[in-house]
Amino acid sequence: MFQAIIVSAVLVMTGVVYVAIRSADYYVNRTAWTNQQLRAISELAVAANRYSEQIAEVLLIGAPERADFESARAALEASFAKLAQLSREEIAFVLQTAEEQQREQLELERLRRMRALYDDINRSAARLFALRDLGRQDEAVMLFRREIENRLDAEFEDLIAAAVADETAEVEKADREAAEVTRRLMVLLAASSLMAIAASMVAGYLLHRSLARPIAQLTRGAIAIGRGDLEHRIGYGRRDELGLLATRFDDMAARIREQQGQLLAARSNLEEQVRERTEALEAANRRLLELDHLRVQFLADISHELRTPLTVLRGEAEVTLRGSSRPETIYRETLARIANQAEDMARLVDDLLFLARAETDTIQFERVRLDLRELLDETLLDVEVLSTVKRVKIETSTCRAPLIVDGDRHRLKQALMIVLDNAVKYSEIRGIVTVDLRAEGNRAELVVRNRGTGIAPEDRPYIFDRFYRGRGISPNEPAGTGLGLPIAKWMVEKHGGTIGLTSTEGITEVRIRLPVCA
Repeated sequence: MFQAIIVSAVLVMTGVVYVAIRSADYYVNRTAWTNQQLRAISELAVAANRYSEQIAEVLLIGAPERADFESARAALEASFAKLAQLSREEIAFVLQTAEEQQREQLELERLRRMRALYDDINRSAARLFALRDLGRQDEAVMLFRREIENRLDAEFEDLIAAAVADETAEVEKADREAAEVTRRLMVLLAASSLMAIAASMVAGYLLHRSLARPIAQLTRGAIAIGRGDLEHRIGYGRRDELGLLATRFDDMAARIREQQGQLLAARSNLEEQVRERTEALEAANRRLLELDHLRVQFLADISHELRTPLTVLRGEAEVTLRGSSRPETIYRETLARIANQAEDMARLVDDLLFLARAETDTIQFERVRLDLRELLDETLLDVEVLSTVKRVKIETSTCRAPLIVDGDRHRLKQALMIVLDNAVKYSEIRGIVTVDLRAEGNRAELVVRNRGTGIAPEDRPYIFDRFYRGRGISPNEPAGTGLGLPIAKWMVEKHGGTIGLTSTEGITEVRIRLPVCA
């Protein structure tokens, strides 16, 4: 009931305001149309006077004034067109009562008479220009005074004055009507406002009476439950919105009491989970500390490895430059050793830069369809130089059918080069490295085996971790930076493949699997 009363009052007020706005808008626009017509009539009067003056100047001066005459005539015709357009638009806008229709028809008739008078004057001007051109100046002057000057002063100005008077009366009438409508609307608005206020007060009083008692009961129940008295019940039995709320409130208190026991049980379970998670976090923290230690160790190794070649470079240069001039061969040997050291340092820096770019995922891949067998043969040719130095024999076994993969030739070759280089580097002298490439379902599998010192059991879980170097490497074996296998693993996984390593009884096996194109 309260909502219905308020909505009805709002609708009534909205209707009154809407009618007021529409009425005010109509009379404002009506006044604007009338003012525009007054300005247009004034412009027409000015253009007519200028037109008459230009006819007289052409009559007196001659051809030099013809351009101004044409301009004045064009301005007068534009004024006629503007006034006619405004009259048509006003007819379409105003309320079509009988009185309004009669008044607008009078305006149109007056405009037609002014237009007809202008046409007569225009024809008279043509005749007097012809008389002047024939040398009959006196007749032309008499014609100007009789047909143009007198008619403009009499008929045209009378029509202008009548039009101005009608428009002025129309403005005054519109103002009076607007004032009367405004007065009536103000009375209606005041009455509607009083009725709406009275209805709202009555509705508010009735609403307060219906809400005060149940709200007080709900408030007491909320205070009791807030103190922890979960046995308290409101007991408001009416079947309305507040009765439903009271029932829900009592149900809530019962559920809270039931959930309180569940929470106590869940608390003990949560404490157990927290203990387990704490132990897991402690284990992860220990792992992080171990990795941080490995990182520090790696940075120390890198610093040492960079310091050693730099010291050698400096020593070679100082020894060569010290003392008197030496033969050219000595300088060449020194420069060759410096170049070798610089190449090793550049390789180390390249690996570090590659890892940094891999971390930010800014390395671009140029993927093409390529035969993995041809890529392996190409890589083996490069590794052959390393195997010859260490007198290691490489035995290969590949399938006959093409193994087409979608990948970056340079990156895949780099990954294969790392695996084969490690196999040759850590093989025993005059050892054998076997390379087996075959198809396994929808994947190509490459297996590289070598015999050497193998990998210590404690190093195997971390062999693919970045910055990790095995602690079981013999001092006589070549030292690395711990970056090769992580780089190879990253490249293989970027191509959708997998890489794994096993080492038992001195035999180390690396297995790479890549998806084959259909």
